[in-house]
Amino acid sequence: MNQSQVANLFGASIFLVAAAAHAQAPAPAGGQVPPAAAPPPAAAAPAQPAATPAPADAGMTQLPTGTQAPATPPPLPGGEPAAAAAPPAPAAEVTKPAVPAAVPVSSKWKATVYGMVEFNIMHDSTQSFGESVGATVIQREDTYAGSHGRTHFTSRNSRFGIRVSAPEFAGMKTTANLELDFFGNQPPNVSEASLVSSGTFRLRQAHIKVESEYVDLMIGEFYHLFGWQPFFFPATTSFFPVMNQAFGRMPQLRVGHTFKTDPVNLEIATAAAKPPERDAEVPDIQAGLRFGLNGWKGIHTLGAGGMLIDPLTIGVSGVYRHFRVPEFTAAPINSRQADGYGISVDAVVPIIPASALEEPGNALTLTGSFLTGTGIADMVGVANNVPNPALPDGETYTANIDNGLVVYDASGNLKTIGWTGFMVGLQYYLPPSGRISISANYTQGWNDRVTAENGYRDLRTAYRESRYIDGNVFVDITPAIRTGLSYQRSEQTFADDVTALNHRIKFSAYCFF
Repeated sequence: MNQSQVANLFGASIFLVAAAAHAQAPAPAGGQVPPAAAPPPAAAAPAQPAATPAPADAGMTQLPTGTQAPATPPPLPGGEPAAAAAPPAPAAEVTKPAVPAAVPVSSKWKATVYGMVEFNIMHDSTQSFGESVGATVIQREDTYAGSHGRTHFTSRNSRFGIRVSAPEFAGMKTTANLELDFFGNQPPNVSEASLVSSGTFRLRQAHIKVESEYVDLMIGEFYHLFGWQPFFFPATTSFFPVMNQAFGRMPQLRVGHTFKTDPVNLEIATAAAKPPERDAEVPDIQAGLRFGLNGWKGIHTLGAGGMLIDPLTIGVSGVYRHFRVPEFTAAPINSRQADGYGISVDAVVPIIPASALEEPGNALTLTGSFLTGTGIADMVGVANNVPNPALPDGETYTANIDNGLVVYDASGNLKTIGWTGFMVGLQYYLPPSGRISISANYTQGWNDRVTAENGYRDLRTAYRESRYIDGNVFVDITPAIRTGLSYQRSEQTFADDVTALNHRIKFSAYCFF
């Protein structure tokens, strides 16, 4: 580890240790604050006549506080002194009805504004990544970028959202959710200053949900049903997706229902989602089943967010997708078709259960996922930029689909690109309060296409195997402020058996609202 990495880790560690000491510091005995000294007695004041109570008249003009009334009446018209005027007869007092107290305006609509401010400092041992590791190829050691490091400062992952609940109607509960961040795509060749300080708005969620006794309907942009996202996400400071993680959000129409009993909850759902290729004309079809044992609950954290308490839960989900691309010529007339699929099995297992969310201390939870499929690289956090072979005579083939899903082989046959992977993680919340927690995650995955036998020995834009491991420490300074320190190791092996590595040290601070 070079000097810049050591300096970054040492500085972040000092801050985290100080925050940890603050988080574990006991409150004053009894939780009481010493009373302030009594003020000295006020000097005796001359007796004042009793004030006459004002009538209950909301329209009455009153003098500002501390203003004295005039000592003598103002002069009368004609310049005569006030003392020369005969005192007028007292006017008859008219009794006015009291103004009723204001009644607050209320509505059965409810709106909640939420979000977080996030700040990150990261140091990488290579110049491979931007803020996110994600589906990015690591530069090899024989390149300049692969042998020099990089330091990032960013707040672009900060976000805000609004959730609106409508009045219940005919037994149906309706909610709408809109969430945005600043992690959107930037123009190519943008300056570093613009990238960091002028983050582009990105739509994270925009969906409507209708719940009834018999069926739940969700329409709009949300996480994929594949992998039952985000319920099984690991606890880490890393930006999602980590390698080999089922992750993504797309517009969709989802229908489901949860069967609730005291011992077990069972949820089923199916969805039609935006396909990876609009020209295929067929939406992705996703479906899933998951169940939870209500008597066995534990604490878990999604990413770096707040803690949740949920039962032991196992989910199974799948996706079917259809591809239709132009035939492999420079001027295609016909198309070629292929099908893709994916299966994901996920679990949250409380090893040391917790009795309540307010008592997370000593809770230990296991998270795990296994996935396999073909034509699903966009859903599993991997880089599969596999090019088509060259056409004869230098002609150019124009694809109508994103890289990494399907590819033509040397014989002109259309092939989907398969991927298999798994992820396992542990989360432990230190006693007594659980305000300090640690987590570790490991993932591994491999594909069936990028091999030397298939002619990809010299390919540098995709890899045949990847591994990722991280360790994280979180400290909750207050219920709203959390800090995290993480070490992340990413590894990719190419078709020629050369392995590229990146080491990342990351410090993060979050304020949730």
